Amino acid sequence: MKNRLLSACLLMGLSVSRAVGIETNSGPHSIPELQKAIESILKETKTPGAAIAIITSNQVEWLAGMGKADVAANLPVTPDTLFRLGSVSKGFVALAALQLQEAGKLKLTDPVRQWVPEVVFVNPWEETDPVRLVHLMEHTSGFDDMHLREFALSDPAQSLNTALAYGASSRVCRWPPGTRMAYCNSGPAVIAAVIEKASGERFEDYMRIHVFHPLHMDGASYFYTPEVQRRLAKLYRPDGITPYPYWHVGLRPTAGLNASARDMANYLRFLLQRGSLDGTQLLRAASMERMERGETLPSAKLGRMTGYGLFSYEHLDGPFVFHGHNGAVMGDITQMGYLPGQGCGYVVMINSGSSIAGNRIANLVRDYLRPRLTPPPLPPVVPVPGQLKQHYAGYYQNISPMMQWSQGINRWLNSRTLTVTSNGLSVSFHGFGKHRVLPVTERLYRDEHASLASLALLPDRDGHTWIQCRMDTFERIPALEYWAQLAGIALVCVLAVSSCVMAPIWVVRRWLGKSHNPGPLSVRLLPLVSVVLLIAFALLLGSGFRGVVSGRYIDDVSLGTPNLQTVSLWLVSLGFPLTAVASLYVVWCERHTPMKRAAYWYSVLVALTMSAAAVYHGWWGLIGLRLWT
Repeated sequence: MKNRLLSACLLMGLSVSRAVGIETNSGPHSIPELQKAIESILKETKTPGAAIAIITSNQVEWLAGMGKADVAANLPVTPDTLFRLGSVSKGFVALAALQLQEAGKLKLTDPVRQWVPEVVFVNPWEETDPVRLVHLMEHTSGFDDMHLREFALSDPAQSLNTALAYGASSRVCRWPPGTRMAYCNSGPAVIAAVIEKASGERFEDYMRIHVFHPLHMDGASYFYTPEVQRRLAKLYRPDGITPYPYWHVGLRPTAGLNASARDMANYLRFLLQRGSLDGTQLLRAASMERMERGETLPSAKLGRMTGYGLFSYEHLDGPFVFHGHNGAVMGDITQMGYLPGQGCGYVVMINSGSSIAGNRIANLVRDYLRPRLTPPPLPPVVPVPGQLKQHYAGYYQNISPMMQWSQGINRWLNSRTLTVTSNGLSVSFHGFGKHRVLPVTERLYRDEHASLASLALLPDRDGHTWIQCRMDTFERIPALEYWAQLAGIALVCVLAVSSCVMAPIWVVRRWLGKSHNPGPLSVRLLPLVSVVLLIAFALLLGSGFRGVVSGRYIDDVSLGTPNLQTVSLWLVSLGFPLTAVASLYVVWCERHTPMKRAAYWYSVLVALTMSAAAVYHGWWGLIGLRLWT
């Protein structure tokens, strides 16, 4: 499953792009070199095993298993070892829906309520802008991503309808469908329910008969059967020794598929042969092209740019545009990409949650493939009216979060700054990572070495200026708001650090009797407690999602259950605003009490700042944050 903000992007999906310019290939030049380099990565990252499939000229060039499928039993990985596909499972849902559309049994533009009125969701714009099947498939419904409690489901007897009913609270449209994209893992499961209605077959049976069998994906299965248990690689924690238990994904169509490298090699050949495999036609070429192209976002009306199609997205690798999907579950990462028209593709599957290992191996495979590929031509740079560029220059904040509760953090962690250059625009993150983008049209811009646009200047909407960077939507904000926000964050950080540094010094001086006229203890203590609780909140939340920073996946399922970490986070999120307000009350009550004025006014500054931060937490719903609900 693809990446969602912080944890879920690794749990139900992993999307990592690599910006590559035109350079001399220093990667492996032969299969033995490639295998040796991969084995080295497995050892360095404590990844027990990997399975690889490489397709060139529409045929299998390399199919291999390396390392251990079961460390304790000393079982090797083979091309027939099964791995968890995570979000790569989503693409098969799209294939089934396209098959049924070709058969005239449904249309992607059908409203969801027409097919599954029993599936609960809330859309304030349903009368004018209904949620359609295509919105679910392109992640433009506006739904929240699955809540963490849904990820914590692990019941082998759970039916699709029961799992959908359990997660109804997350399916609320936050904007009119089709206007922004936010990755949502419940969408494929709703489509699977529609497939059952349109076909008259249970989803898993439909897939086995109409997709897996004709593709000769003989090992593919959504269930933990004795055969799957015998062939499935054990999935390991970061130590490479301790296995995870099998996760019975509640929404199986979203991330529950198991398959081998041999199975996936046939799937890749099907994708490259434009809907057929060795003479067996499952889909028309036009349906394959539609699967790889997004049509519902406003940017689609401006021309061709990188984005998300029907459970398929584009990965820019220099001038090359790979299609496919990545996925991850606990202790397993799958990366898959292919180049339509060039007859090549790859799949990498590992039985650890190290995104570092997964990315490095996938990069090596692309390095191996690149010398034999023909780079597509780069679009010419076109002139753009200066007033248009000036209109869009400024500061932007993300307005399409995957989970609404995270928007208070996401809005400043995912910001962009646009500045005008001589022949294009420059994009940066708070001034860092600045890179130039060149105009393909007046409104579509590409990276210097890319053959496809990745930034769109969207037409103003209701007086607001929007841009789209790849799949995220951003809204321009006033410069004063931007700098005030950064100043506030900087002030909180400075006061948090200084308070923690000064507190032990003050305690030692007071203990030695060298602190003269210190004033009431509460004036110094309560602001400090609020600072400590704010730091604790950040650490607890950050540690829960540390895989995003470290490149390691952790046990996200535990975040959807009440446990020491999540209950502590809840208590701290309540304690912080209470102590912040209490500190403000105390410094007001003690304003005339004799004490060192510098110490008093410092406490006032801390109390005011922490109270402002508490108001911010309250505004964005971070007070009383219960991740298990």
